Amino acid sequence: MPHSFVIPEQVLSTAIALVRDDLMLAATVNRDYEDAFGGGKGTVVNVRTPNTLKARRRAMTADGTAIVTDTISESTVPVEMTQHVYSAVDVSDLQMRMDIANFTRQVTVPQVRGIVEDLENLVTETMQAVPETLTITYDPAKPQLTFTKARKALRDLGLPSDGLWAAVGTGVYAELVDASALTDVSQSGSTEALRNANVGRVRGFMTMENNRLEDDEIIFYGRDAFTLAIRAPFPPDGAAFSASESANGFALTWVKDYDSNVLKDRSIFQTYAGCKAMPVKRLAKDGSTSLVTPAIRVLTSTVPA
Repeated sequence: MPHSFVIPEQVLSTAIALVRDDLMLAATVNRDYEDAFGGGKGTVVNVRTPNTLKARRRAMTADGTAIVTDTISESTVPVEMTQHVYSAVDVSDLQMRMDIANFTRQVTVPQVRGIVEDLENLVTETMQAVPETLTITYDPAKPQLTFTKARKALRDLGLPSDGLWAAVGTGVYAELVDASALTDVSQSGSTEALRNANVGRVRGFMTMENNRLEDDEIIFYGRDAFTLAIRAPFPPDGAAFSASESANGFALTWVKDYDSNVLKDRSIFQTYAGCKAMPVKRLAKDGSTSLVTPAIRVLTSTVPA
């Protein structure tokens, strides 16, 4: 009886690991996650943004004069949990006894991959909502020059030089290949899932092909430019088995129960999710701050050459 070897805790741990390995675009953005998201908190979570402080100076001869102190005031950005992402399947006793030899491979994997696909779509939709930038030129014969301009624009906004990403459509990726603009990063610390998505480096950007984007679309961003907020639904008390777990940047609830109406076991994986472009504080030389969205969206067919 293969189903007698289904250990609930192992199923949930395996599912979390599968999500981690299958995420591509969603793996490149900030993730704010918790398990056991219960009632009373509403549908909005407040994601902390780093505090920005300007150092001060005084003359070495100013001994005895009072120093100027600043106040730590971390800010938060509200991210609304807009989606209940789930996969629910019924499995009959006959299937469990005769057809399902490996529960993970035949049930867990298809369910989790369906959830991952939907989360990838959610992140893509959020990125595509960034207004198009029309001031950066594009030459299909020299696409790397656009990456240089975008890098300068993001660096001028205060983004660090590490952690820069570019998600590109298949048409742009083909032009990068033809221009020999990609540097191989197969030996980098990227996950196998990202390497399989065709990841290279162009002018300081880790560059990933994504067929969810338009052929001519490029999204330049830093990791903190977008946040994918994830909360696991609270495990229901009435289910035969229910538990939540958070790990590896993700939170998930699994419910295993019996539906007497159809005389079948039911497997449900679920999570709550919301994604948002995150404004960050830009610190000017004079100490003033302003909010900016550290992301640039380019459609190469509509910008000047």
